[in-house]
Amino acid sequence: MSPRAALILLAAVATPLQGTHAATPPALTALDYVQIQQLVNRLSFAVDYCTRGGKDFADLFAPGGRYVIAEAPGKQRVIEGADALAALAGGPDCKGLDEPPRSYVVHLSASLVIEPSAEGATGKSYAIYPARKGKYFKEDVAGQVGLYHDVYVKTPQGWKFQLRRHEL
Repeated sequence: MSPRAALILLAAVATPLQGTHAATPPALTALDYVQIQQLVNRLSFAVDYCTRGGKDFADLFAPGGRYVIAEAPGKQRVIEGADALAALAGGPDCKGLDEPPRSYVVHLSASLVIEPSAEGATGKSYAIYPARKGKYFKEDVAGQVGLYHDVYVKTPQGWKFQLRRHEL
């Protein structure tokens, strides 16, 4: 084989391999990590206390953002849009928060791990619903009840959820 033919063959073999390496996502700054952690913390308080009629909860999501809840194995509920997200937090009147079983629910995200991604960042954490007022949401729901998988995007208003997905 001639040297020229060998170079052409080498180029043909190497070319498909060039596209198989994923681009390294941009690094997150220390401030990004702190702001994302605060976003996650604000979500728990906003959903549990229905602040501003659920609007504080809805405002934590980017336009088109979604909250996906695993209700049972293989069954998911998708909430999207500002009004639907505010309603998930109890809005607009917040009356449902004072009645069982909702009055016994507290949402916690524990052990958050944040990683850079092409979209901005992703996160995963334990979903924990401890007892509140000495009562449980359900007999089998008192403690760690799954995982949260998040996608965060940086907007002109700061970091927002593009997606929060609950997994049993």
